[in-house]
Amino acid sequence: MYKLILFCCVSILSCGVQSAWFESTGQAVIHNDNKTLAKQQATHEAIRQALLFAGASVRSVQEMTDGLLQNDRLEIRASGEVASVELISEHYFDDYVEVAIRADIFPQRDQCSASDYKKSIVTSKLHISAFRQAAIGGLNNVSGPISERIKSSFDTFSQRALISKIEPYTFFPQAHELKTQSMLLSAESNAQYVLIGDIIEISLDSNEQTYLDVARFWEKKHPERNLAIRFVLIDGTKGDILLDKIYRTSSVWEFDSHQTLETNSKTLWQSPFGKVTEELLRELTADIDNLIACNPTYGRIIAIHNNSLSVNLGTKQGVQKGDELSVFQMRQFFSPSGMPHIQYSIHPSKVTVAEAFYDSSLLRVSDGTPLANIQPNDFVVRR
Repeated sequence: MYKLILFCCVSILSCGVQSAWFESTGQAVIHNDNKTLAKQQATHEAIRQALLFAGASVRSVQEMTDGLLQNDRLEIRASGEVASVELISEHYFDDYVEVAIRADIFPQRDQCSASDYKKSIVTSKLHISAFRQAAIGGLNNVSGPISERIKSSFDTFSQRALISKIEPYTFFPQAHELKTQSMLLSAESNAQYVLIGDIIEISLDSNEQTYLDVARFWEKKHPERNLAIRFVLIDGTKGDILLDKIYRTSSVWEFDSHQTLETNSKTLWQSPFGKVTEELLRELTADIDNLIACNPTYGRIIAIHNNSLSVNLGTKQGVQKGDELSVFQMRQFFSPSGMPHIQYSIHPSKVTVAEAFYDSSLLRVSDGTPLANIQPNDFVVRR
């Protein structure tokens, strides 16, 4: 029987790259006074659990330099890379051994499990900064239809994510409120990520005719319409900004500048402008798919019933009856230097999906162990 206590710090560096180190303490029972085997079992279990939780794709572990694990190698295939593993300590008791290790783990995003659950994203009607430009053609209300087409794009093309909810209002907080407000929206909507958008340009180029153009009056020339949307993707559990990018496109605008269009009409969306807008949204879908492909799918605990849990993951994310998940708590704290860190506390028992519904599931503890200190808004993860 093993007991695992896992602590993780994620340091967010100025260059935007995340490095993570994991300290884990493993225990193993000593059978027939075989301390060497017990130590090996405890160490391997601690390393394995740390790697799997971190989503690492590890092929090998470096040899230890302190002589305690010399020539002791561990082969694991998951999705990341281990820079180093150190044996911190080992302590022997009457019938068990306890070892502590530290592993530096760096995810490799090109080696991910395709069977992971889909991640849920909440979005809203797009904000329109270029409101005066949108007035041309009557596109002041185009933000809602664009949001609906973002959902359609994810439904059709995404392999890793889905738009679980579109809020019927504009959501684009100021920079100083972005993290807090996004985390609140994530919790309220039971979504792992928050996607917000701002239409910063939707201009119509002037179509000034030259002398030659006037002479060739029978050839109608359409002006160009430009579109630029800033999209921001936020991790709703931690408030980290994962994507902040401006997407641009343009096409001919074949309508009269004084014509008012229905923003949800086939006339608009089957026009060249509508088609390039949907291409832009497919690019956004692909970028987000690649960005979160290796991130674990977190589910929130929404209710606790005796020794069972209700979580906000269901069949629409790919959950199936019999799937096994881990329960953990996540807390953020700051070092004395102001560096943000994330601490994960993992429950030693696994939980199994007893019933899977469309947008929720009922989980029970696999071995019957009481779920001490677990409460709503804690998390489950599949690894």
